[in-house]
Amino acid sequence: MKIILLQDVKSLGKKGDVKEVAQGYAENFLLPKKLAGIATESTIKIFQSQKEKEQKNKIAETARLKDLVSALKNKKIIIEAKERKGKLFGSITAKNIEEALKKEDLSIPENSIIIKQAIKKVGEYEIEIKLSEEIREKIKLEVKGV
Repeated sequence: MKIILLQDVKSLGKKGDVKEVAQGYAENFLLPKKLAGIATESTIKIFQSQKEKEQKNKIAETARLKDLVSALKNKKIIIEAKERKGKLFGSITAKNIEEALKKEDLSIPENSIIIKQAIKKVGEYEIEIKLSEEIREKIKLEVKGV
């Protein structure tokens, strides 16, 4: 029986793949769990057009992220925090860095900001921004005492 996968199925294929499977497997497992649908010419065309749209969206998103990376290149952020003898009262978190970036009109989600070690002292640090698996950039962070 010819089916088209509606979701990724381990050991069978990815969403949108057209596969030939045993009729019992399709009728008793794949179709009732809505993991697959019966492959007809119209469903195959629909999935192909959806794949093309997803691919265009992915290309547009990658271009947007590359523009954001170019804005981040050689960027230096300054955060002021209360301190005594070089030690901060608390620590600088990803949320603090996100807010500092927003002030510079850069919208970076908090979960994209990677801090390798706790920032508890005044000084300069290198922070990694991970926008996607392939797109990463490092920025400089200067923590000043007040």
